[in-house]
Amino acid sequence: MSPLSTFEVDPEHTRSLARDLDEASQFHAPEHAAMPEDPTVADFVTILNQAIANLTARSEQLHADTAHIARAGFALADAAEATDNAAGQAFNGFQVS
Repeated sequence: MSPLSTFEVDPEHTRSLARDLDEASQFHAPEHAAMPEDPTVADFVTILNQAIANLTARSEQLHADTAHIARAGFALADAAEATDNAAGQAFNGFQVS
């Protein structure tokens, strides 16, 4: 017979990691630098601005995904505590005096 496998969650450590992720998920797009309006580099400036807009959109999505993972971490910690509390109360109810 194999030993019972368990899934253990340390709620405080999970919350700490979730807080770190939540802080990392804050996004502030950098200000665009002033580009020269010289017609000889106009195409380059247009493509550079498109690349910056693409990077900004990807960064925003990455930060949104990170915020989602942080919220899931907080929910996991809360669920682990609620489960442990419910199991503890149920166990205490079954003890024989």
